Amino acid sequence: MLLKQALYGGAITTVVPEGFLDASILREVPDTQEVYVNSREEPEKFDDGLGTNESIIFDLLQRVDETDDVKALHVHLEEISSINETNAWTILYHEQKGAVQRCIAVETVLKWGKKELSETLILCLSLIRLEDVETDIIISVNVPVNVPEELVQLKRYTDDPDGVSSLPERIQAGFHLLTAITDQFTIVDDGLFI
Repeated sequence: MLLKQALYGGAITTVVPEGFLDASILREVPDTQEVYVNSREEPEKFDDGLGTNESIIFDLLQRVDETDDVKALHVHLEEISSINETNAWTILYHEQKGAVQRCIAVETVLKWGKKELSETLILCLSLIRLEDVETDIIISVNVPVNVPEELVQLKRYTDDPDGVSSLPERIQAGFHLLTAITDQFTIVDDGLFI
């Protein structure tokens, strides 16, 4: 079940899944971000395909100096990869719905900077560009993939891409969640960007 959620002091509204907690009650979160972490212990109770370790990040960023929205999405992916201490990401799926770019990207992330603790991370990502207030909004649903069957299915997909429906179920669920969050994303008070 998706619950209506106010972000940035009520200046933006959208939805987040039941069982996701505001990470700011657990740790400090930058003012430009809102972060929600999956706190579910029994994911099957929620019947939405998500597991127990996904997260959602909303980030208000300076608009990148790129007129092509697809190239702007790539700039943001490069920055995210750099933060995750990797420079290797691949877009598995991309779509544009009006002014919104959506993609599914895969990258290998080093946990705590250690190669031996690397994991595969799926980024279900939306880019909303607000030219009038020089802001790019990045919404990401992060899906760590570490189950062998999911990794095999993911490898099969990267060798022969065939749409979202042929990806592992949790990745599909992450992308469907991203779509719902983006579709219900509403700016209530544009004073947030001043």
